[in-house]
Amino acid sequence: MNEIKLRPGEEFVYNGIRFICLDVIDGNYLAITADCLCEKRFNDNYNDGCNNWKTSTLRRFLNEDVLEEHFDAKHLIKQTSDLTADNGDKAYGTCEDYITLLTCDQYRKYRDYVPLFEECMWTLTPWRCDPGNADYVRIVYPTGAVSFDSASYSIGLAPVCLFNSNNLTLRRQAQLIPAE
Repeated sequence: MNEIKLRPGEEFVYNGIRFICLDVIDGNYLAITADCLCEKRFNDNYNDGCNNWKTSTLRRFLNEDVLEEHFDAKHLIKQTSDLTADNGDKAYGTCEDYITLLTCDQYRKYRDYVPLFEECMWTLTPWRCDPGNADYVRIVYPTGAVSFDSASYSIGLAPVCLFNSNNLTLRRQAQLIPAE
């Protein structure tokens, strides 16, 4: 079978999960799920700083439970996420994960390819990091507008992965499978 290359905006299936290619980075495919995986809280621990992706229960859920159940880590490349708050505060630094969420900057960059869901969608961008305001996270409304909500609310989850094209082959059925 002929190997097919993905382009931004094209849909593919990996282990039964539909994805949309957002970008091709060094020959690898940055992709977001075409449907919300579920609705979950950003963080089950509600206190100041609960909007920090690095310490969130949502990050742990994606990179432990979801990774183990739906992915083979050799098919993914770890991504570094910029955790800069909406107001420019860099207190949370960066974080590296196999499965992540879009930042607000990425949402704006890839907006033409990001699906609009029936429910709101989490980003990983904190609204602010300063005490008294470190519980809000930026979200995307079904209309595409960016807003914020409390990390304790259940919001739609659209995971983002960077697929390692060296370990995957795209075939006619638009499915990524392990390379032979």
